[in-house]
Amino acid sequence: MMNSVKSTVDVVKTHRLLLLKLLLAIQVGFLGYLLFSSIRDGHYFLAHEDEAINYCSAKVFSETGSVRAEGCIAEEVSRIGQMNWYGPGYAVFYGSLLSIFGDIPTLFIKLHAASALLSLMLIFALPISGEQKLLMATITTFTQTFTAYIFTYFPESFHFLVAIVLIFFLLKVHQETEKRRQRPWEICFVLLVLVAILFRVTYVFWLAALILVSESRSKAWKRAVLFLAVLAVTLLYMKLFTAPPYAGEMQKIDQLYEFNLWQFLWKTIKALLRNTFFLVTSGASGVYFLIGLLITSAFCWWKTRDRFLLASTGVSLVLLAALMAYYSPGPWYFLKQSAILVPLLVVGLVRAEISGKLKYGVLMVTVGWFLASEKNLTVSIAEHRAASDKFQASDDFRLALNQLKDFISGSKPITVLWCYDEYDFGGTTEALLPFSTRDGAPILYTSNVLSADSASEVKFTLHGKLKIDYLLSRQPVSFEYAKEIHQTTYYHLYKVENE
Repeated sequence: MMNSVKSTVDVVKTHRLLLLKLLLAIQVGFLGYLLFSSIRDGHYFLAHEDEAINYCSAKVFSETGSVRAEGCIAEEVSRIGQMNWYGPGYAVFYGSLLSIFGDIPTLFIKLHAASALLSLMLIFALPISGEQKLLMATITTFTQTFTAYIFTYFPESFHFLVAIVLIFFLLKVHQETEKRRQRPWEICFVLLVLVAILFRVTYVFWLAALILVSESRSKAWKRAVLFLAVLAVTLLYMKLFTAPPYAGEMQKIDQLYEFNLWQFLWKTIKALLRNTFFLVTSGASGVYFLIGLLITSAFCWWKTRDRFLLASTGVSLVLLAALMAYYSPGPWYFLKQSAILVPLLVVGLVRAEISGKLKYGVLMVTVGWFLASEKNLTVSIAEHRAASDKFQASDDFRLALNQLKDFISGSKPITVLWCYDEYDFGGTTEALLPFSTRDGAPILYTSNVLSADSASEVKFTLHGKLKIDYLLSRQPVSFEYAKEIHQTTYYHLYKVENE
């Protein structure tokens, strides 16, 4: 019996590269099949409220060339540009592609599939050995980070691609010891981080990787100064060009701007401990997979003292700590924001001088996790297809919303106050609204995030932060400052005459 097992193991070891290629080909083929069967008939649409933000901000930019927010909460927008809490990055990126290819319901999915495929190709361009490339590609294609977000309107597949490019630059910085040859790769790494910050501010923590791969203390100190400088600029960017955050723990950052340091530190530590406990006890398999990768990386660094492994582990720890201290501990939000750490941790492990059994053990765990959670992927696809069918069956409602463009007029930016919970589609109703006037001015929809049962005076509270031009209500309302100018079975539109 033991001889039979040993013989089988020897065969697997001998043909491991062939088996890796076969496993990778099967997974890519499976994902390709899912992609084709999901979008072949064009019946696919956003199914989550947060997906509407990316989609609608892209529509605003494609129709008007403006980075003004498509929507906001309680009239909260950025000080400069009236942008949402994501800043201008997504609006410009997706909006530009929307202008080129048109408003096709499946465009986002095709873009994310292309991003995933390009990421996979770039893995094979990384400056690591052939087996390491193949092992990394196989592991990552079975992770939720790679598979799940292809089929959504969330930008994680785009971020996965950015992460692979950053990893490429970081590996070159680590491997080139001659300053003249190292410097260009370091510049490329820093520039890409600066651009990526426009999409997601947590990219700033990737600069810590430069410190940790430094081969001398003097270079580490110089890179530490760079990191702190860019961190300060990032905080200023958030203050001016992103809207005040509505969810999570980020509100405490305002105390940092006010130099209330002790209160800021105390609330940060308290949130870090509370949210970490909540996350660890959440029972989410994706969270445990990421924690397992992190612990394995830390252990392997302790055994090898590999600087790149230190960098991948250190960046992950800092970014995760920031998420725990200033973001939501909910597993769904956490895994979305931390997804870019998976390829960084995986490449650190596969290239490290550690046991091959450990590396292939990570592969087996990843494949097992995918097989156990594959149903979640098919459920997500089914939800998006069902959302499309639901929207397609609401022709009268969509036509009624399209009529708004005939009554909301002006050549300057327009703001409409509404309550999306009044409508059957909830937050995704926003995707059906017009985002520009006949004159090409952007339309922003602000909400007070209340239930449809709330009193009209509460739902349509004016905060005085934006000039409200119109009210859009499911039921008739009566305000001295608002005059009804249009009504349908689905809504009443009011012109605000004297806010």
